Amino acid sequence: MAHSLFSLNRKVVISAPMAGYSDTIYRRFARKYGADLTFTEMISAEGFLRNGAKTLKLLHHSSDEEPIGAQFFSGNPDAVEFSARKVSSMGFSVFDINMGCPVRKVLKNGAGAALLKNLKWAEKIIKAAMCAPIPISIKIRSGFSSSEDEWENILKFLARAEKLGISFITIHPRTATQFFTGKANWKLIAEAVKILKIPVIASGDIFSIEDVVKVIELTDAAGVMIARGALSNFQLFRQAKKFFEGENPVNIEKISVAERGETMLEFIEEEIKYRGEERAIQWCRKFLVHLLTGFPGARQLRERMNKIEKFSTLEREVFKPLFEIL
Repeated sequence: MAHSLFSLNRKVVISAPMAGYSDTIYRRFARKYGADLTFTEMISAEGFLRNGAKTLKLLHHSSDEEPIGAQFFSGNPDAVEFSARKVSSMGFSVFDINMGCPVRKVLKNGAGAALLKNLKWAEKIIKAAMCAPIPISIKIRSGFSSSEDEWENILKFLARAEKLGISFITIHPRTATQFFTGKANWKLIAEAVKILKIPVIASGDIFSIEDVVKVIELTDAAGVMIARGALSNFQLFRQAKKFFEGENPVNIEKISVAERGETMLEFIEEEIKYRGEERAIQWCRKFLVHLLTGFPGARQLRERMNKIEKFSTLEREVFKPLFEIL
C-alpha cells in the first residue's frame, strides 16, 4: 500500500523518529515548519503488547502533528503484528519498523540493528507487520559492522522487502557500530534508488539546506528524513520543502541563529505547558546545546543554561545575552 505522501508530485520532507527528542511538541513544530510527515519516538512493540503507560504516552498525538507515523522496534513477530494492527486504528498513517538502532538494550532483544545480522528473521518481522491496513515502512542502516562486506546482502534484502509490500524505505548509510561517527555514505542510497521501484528516503548528515541539495543531487532519493539537523533548527524543514517545491536553493532564505532562538523560546513555552516548568527546562537543554554553539560566548551560555531551572531565568540569562551577541 503506497502512502499518499508520494502523490504530492514532489520530493518529501520527513521528521525522523528520535528517542528522547521527537515528542508531541517537537512533531507539532516540525509540521508547522514544513515537515510532510512526522514520526513518534522509537517504541517497544513488547511494551505496547503489555499495555505499558509509558508506551501509550509515546503514542499520544494531536491532529496538528498529522500525518504521523509510529516507529516500533522488536525482534518478536507476534508483538509486531499486535502493534501494527493496534496502531492502524489510532490515527497513524504509517507503521515503521526500526532496523537500525545500535543501542545495546535494543540489540540484546534481537531488535533494531540486530536484525541486520539475521535478514531472514527481519523478513519475518516485516511479514508480521503486513497485516495492518496502513502503509508499512522500514528504516535501516547500511550494515551492522561493515558496509563493504554487508551492503550487497542488504540491497538484496531491500528488494525482497519491496516484494513483501513495504511502502517506502529510509536508509541511514552508516553501520550500527559507527553510531553517528564518521560520514554517512550517501552513494549507497543512490545504489538503492537505482534498484528499487518504491520510494527511498535519504537520511544521515543532513544539517543544512546545502546538505539537502547535495544528497538529492547525488542520490535522486524520493525525499529526506531530517533528524539531528533539525534540533533547534525547525526552519530546515521549511527550507527543504521550498527546494522540493521548485525554489532555487540560492534564493532560499538563510536562517540566523537569532531566528532559531526565537523559535526555540516558543518551543520551550509549549513544552512547559505539556511537561511543567522544571521538567520542560531539563528536557529542552539537549536541544539548546545545538543552538548555543559556533559563536563567541557560546560555551559560557551553555554552562549557564545547564544550571537554570526557571523559564524567566533562561530568558534573562541565556536568550537575552544570546540576542545581544548576535
